[in-house]
Amino acid sequence: MKKYPCVKATWFVPVLAFVLASCSVIDEINPESDTDKAIRIFTSGIWNVDTLVTKTDVLSGGQSTVLTDSTFTAYGSLEFQKLNQTVPGYGAGYMIHRYSKSGISHVDTSAWVPYNFNSGNNNYITLFFALPGQDIVVDGYDMYLDLVELSDKRIRISGWRRETIPGGSGGSYGSYRRYHLTR
Repeated sequence: MKKYPCVKATWFVPVLAFVLASCSVIDEINPESDTDKAIRIFTSGIWNVDTLVTKTDVLSGGQSTVLTDSTFTAYGSLEFQKLNQTVPGYGAGYMIHRYSKSGISHVDTSAWVPYNFNSGNNNYITLFFALPGQDIVVDGYDMYLDLVELSDKRIRISGWRRETIPGGSGGSYGSYRRYHLTR
């Protein structure tokens, strides 16, 4: 039987350095997708609603007539719950808005997904709103909001939803939302 001389531990440092470097190489080979990043950021805690801007208008002949224009500052908090919950369905998660208005506490619940619900495009999120007693996703209306800014400390999303005015007038009703969220 052949005896081997004692191996010194000097080989350990280069091997450890290689293993640690491999972890960053693996992250570069398999980076986080845009959708996974959005899900992680949106669902990683409670967001402060610094500003919520809402508008409604009628668009006809290229002219917009604004009917309502409201800006709410320091307007409570938003919690984006994880996706694929049994309810609200269709792979969506709940978006819970807690706020006070005229000294009365309110909780509004809608649904969300981190992409354009119709096209699957990752540069948007879809919010679903419904009247009380209606299914949020099936009966609600959907708004596609552009991801203007997405970071661990700040989110800015905004977008219009348009519905054609019945009767062939060629116009549309619109509703707009812009959220500025921070931690």
